[in-house]
Amino acid sequence: MMAEEMENIEDYEAKETSKKLPIGWLILFWGLIIWGVYYFISYTPSISGWSQEKAYEESIKK
Repeated sequence: MMAEEMENIEDYEAKETSKKLPIGWLILFWGLIIWGVYYFISYTPSISGWSQEKAYEESIKK
């Protein structure tokens, strides 16, 4: 009986919000993409020149 009642689930779906994501999810999605690009640029040695070895040498000089 339950299967027949739920056969047309589209009838119960809210049409105006069925394709929209919540604004918080969109902010999180784009924020993570921007953070990923920043992280990639900041910590890729061929782009930024940063390396773990350089960071270590600078830390023991002080």
